[in-house]
Amino acid sequence: MTQSKKVQFHDNVHNKDIIIELNSKRKGTYWSYDSVPFAYGPFKNENQAMQDAKLFSTYGTTCKTLLKVGSRG
Repeated sequence: MTQSKKVQFHDNVHNKDIIIELNSKRKGTYWSYDSVPFAYGPFKNENQAMQDAKLFSTYGTTCKTLLKVGSRG
């Protein structure tokens, strides 16, 4: 059974509101942008999926190596 929930949060870097959709499935929780058919996941819980979505929305990646390189500057 799939449960779907829409979540809105504010991205302070780009100063805009982001709406994502969380889908709980058998393998875990997935998130996707409202207008994009691709889903990211699975995650263990909704909180982990939301944190990933915030990170991706802010920096365009969730790759820890790239995020560390960007913070050295």
